[in-house]
Amino acid sequence: MRTDSICSSPTNSDIPGHRNILIVGDVGVGKSSLINLIADGELAATSDGAKSCTFQSKGYPVTLRGVEFVLHDTAGQHEAKGGMKDIEYLNAVHQAYSLISRLEQSGGISLLVYCMRFGRVTIAMQQTYNLFVEVFCNRQVPVVIVVTHLERYGCMEEWWKKHEKDINDYELKSDGHACITTIRGLEDTHLKNYEQSRMAIEKLLLEHSGRPPWKDERISWVKRLMGHMRNWLSPRHVKHIDGAGLRKKLINRCGFSPDDAKLLAKKMEELRRDVPKQDKSPFNKNFGPGRSSSVTLPVVSYTSSSES
Repeated sequence: MRTDSICSSPTNSDIPGHRNILIVGDVGVGKSSLINLIADGELAATSDGAKSCTFQSKGYPVTLRGVEFVLHDTAGQHEAKGGMKDIEYLNAVHQAYSLISRLEQSGGISLLVYCMRFGRVTIAMQQTYNLFVEVFCNRQVPVVIVVTHLERYGCMEEWWKKHEKDINDYELKSDGHACITTIRGLEDTHLKNYEQSRMAIEKLLLEHSGRPPWKDERISWVKRLMGHMRNWLSPRHVKHIDGAGLRKKLINRCGFSPDDAKLLAKKMEELRRDVPKQDKSPFNKNFGPGRSSSVTLPVVSYTSSSES
């Protein structure tokens, strides 16, 4: 398959009047299975955990207690600072622009669901969390955490009690959480936990998505994200992402309109000229080479009057 074959033009196929839910997390944590749990059926195709693209997304409409949602299954792959090639960067820019366009045109984001697999909390998880909470959503969207693959726990909530300190240490803040399984098991071995999980997720979505949705002005949204993504490119690839070259690639490889491609290329040129000799952003400072200990970043904390 050609590397650029995943590109497609931004479209607006969402249903008016719904709540957009952005489901994010690293590859293989069970985001598609979570969507199927919410829908109580095979709505989303599950993956084998293979490498996927950071902002590649697909929307799935579901209705819970008369409320319409669109669940956006967003592939989350934490960034590798300075390790991305120009074509990979181009694809990530296009996917981000497409996702932002759909969300902006359809009313904005009502809730961000951060999905994580049970086990040790890691810096990779924190990177993905902060990419979407801090950068993509500008700390303006309510956040809930869903912990998956807990079917073998008699009381799934015990996992949270045991690891809550680690979650707090890594600044994975949230309005609420749910510890779940998406698996019924052979001969419905885990049916009790499965049904509990469905009810917990339904409650979580309905309780925390009711405030007015958030969206940014599109080009400000894109520019903020591109400014962060600039750090993903290796120095030798930064010079390849010039405005004219980027504009041609966005039009020829990704099907962008000339106007949209020109606008993005202009912003990229601005960002390219503004590259400091030594980037001292919190992300680079904390996630640069040799950093392996727990770190914290300023993440907004949302409070809720409801218990989850």
